[in-house]
Amino acid sequence: MIFHEDFSFQVEETLRPLENLIVHKGKVKRGTAREGMRASLKVDSDRRRAITLNHTGTHLLQAVLREVVGTHVHQAGSLVAPDRLRFDFTHFAPVDKKDLEQVEALVNEKIRENLKIETKIMPVEDALRLGAMALFGEKYGERVRVVMVSDFSIELCGGTHASRTGDIGLFKIINETGVAAGVRRIEALTGEGAYRFIREEERELWEIASALKSAPGELSSRLERFFERQKELEREILSLRDKSSHKEILDLLASVREVKGVKVLSAKVDGKDPKRMRDFVDQLKVKLGSGIILLGGRSEDKASLILGVTDDLTEQFKANDLIKKIALHIGGKGGGRPDFAQAGGADLEKLDEALKAIDDLI
Repeated sequence: MIFHEDFSFQVEETLRPLENLIVHKGKVKRGTAREGMRASLKVDSDRRRAITLNHTGTHLLQAVLREVVGTHVHQAGSLVAPDRLRFDFTHFAPVDKKDLEQVEALVNEKIRENLKIETKIMPVEDALRLGAMALFGEKYGERVRVVMVSDFSIELCGGTHASRTGDIGLFKIINETGVAAGVRRIEALTGEGAYRFIREEERELWEIASALKSAPGELSSRLERFFERQKELEREILSLRDKSSHKEILDLLASVREVKGVKVLSAKVDGKDPKRMRDFVDQLKVKLGSGIILLGGRSEDKASLILGVTDDLTEQFKANDLIKKIALHIGGKGGGRPDFAQAGGADLEKLDEALKAIDDLI
């Protein structure tokens, strides 16, 4: 914050368009700033500290990625904010879970080692000879600022950093994704933000465990038993449904009639979705051996018709032609193949009429 008795200015970004020129970009929150005013600058210490932890965490992350993923890793972009860090890097594929876990573990190992962090100003040639990482395409002056995390990480950097890696406290990766061809992104938290994230995950884990009447450490085995029981129940439901379907099919076969020497079965079936009705038609065709089956029912407030013709009759009666004519009775349209067709219409009250219409078409 830049402030004066006549104005206050919230700094949102600091730029360096020229080597010896620093520009503060932000918003005037109060009053009017005029050239020549002598103002005071005050740093938000809590915000600054959070940024330093995330910034040093970013340096550790890049160094560890080069160890675990490969030395082809280079920074392709980054964001260091008070609440999180984001690091974009060159890599040809998603980082697998095992490698991500290793990266996170090694960063936290370096944090626990409480390595000293030093900054030095030196000629750019000397910095590069030391092995300092530099941003590709970035222009540097003759003298540069070098941030050294012991002998583990050396980077050209003008940002603010912690004094020792132990200040970070904790490092937690929360996401890894692709942002462009050959560029991956890792998002992570440090310090208090990482701690709050883990606490929230623990809270959700306890809630899930409580709902399953289990403890967090037993959730895996508990869920395994739960899903196995679910599969057993699904098998039981399928068995009961098959038995019920068998009885319904037998009941339907009792209403088969002959029309001009052709076996015909037309009936209304309640509580069946179109898929179940299609299954019924297939089974009835097998049971009949030769004939025409027309089933009708209600599906999502519409009349639904399914028609099947056994193969021996498709030259004489084509299901797709028959269904188009029958569909007119329910104010709808239909289509399909010579052996199987279906239709839908809005006029539910005419469903019985449609089912009877098959007789006149034979």
